[in-house]
Amino acid sequence: MIKFFRKIRQKLLSENKLSKYLLYAIGEIVLVVIGILIALQINTWNERQKNTAKESVLLKQINSDFRSNKIQLDSIKIAHLKAIEGCDVLLGIMPFKEDKSVIDTIVKYAPQIFGIKTFNPSNGSVDALISSSTFDLIQNDSLRNLLVSWKDVYLDYYEEEQYARNLQIWEIQPFFMDNVDYSNLYSASNLQLLSTPKMNNIWPNKRGSIQEILNSIKDERLELYIDEIIRLTEGHD
Repeated sequence: MIKFFRKIRQKLLSENKLSKYLLYAIGEIVLVVIGILIALQINTWNERQKNTAKESVLLKQINSDFRSNKIQLDSIKIAHLKAIEGCDVLLGIMPFKEDKSVIDTIVKYAPQIFGIKTFNPSNGSVDALISSSTFDLIQNDSLRNLLVSWKDVYLDYYEEEQYARNLQIWEIQPFFMDNVDYSNLYSASNLQLLSTPKMNNIWPNKRGSIQEILNSIKDERLELYIDEIIRLTEGHD
């Protein structure tokens, strides 16, 4: 092709056809420019395709993480609702009397009241993404905003969860360990413990802390964030 154009130039020069040569030269320049533009377009298209493929991988991982987060949060909500139910049963028979049936009721519902379940979402893919240049691959602005805000939303919820956890670890559990005779549940000391102000204060306090966790899930819009992130990352399997 280069030899072909060279021959045309040489022929026009030998024939002293300057005007035709200039037109030819201009045409040749135009063809070169068009060729460069086409090459740039192809290169841009290829880069765009590569970035789209990379974005698809990222979205698939985020979708998988937040589906797991949703399953975990749903199970935590169920556990907390059961704990609320157990507290309500005990609150319904307060003030406690020195009666074996009260101990039986506490023993029955204590596991669901004091079973500590914390929300530990999978944040690895989001943290890695936000802290790197690959975050620019995410094209959806709404998704970008949700991912950037997610950590703050979770941390606000986590503070409430930690308060409830600390109440149990630092106040309730030590009280039981120091005062309950586990070797003989129906001992005289255990029966007397039922009517103490401390024992009667535990259950409303515990219920209040659990309710605050459930309120925080709603107030911090945890479920909304998770559901929306899942929706915006769908279709990349």
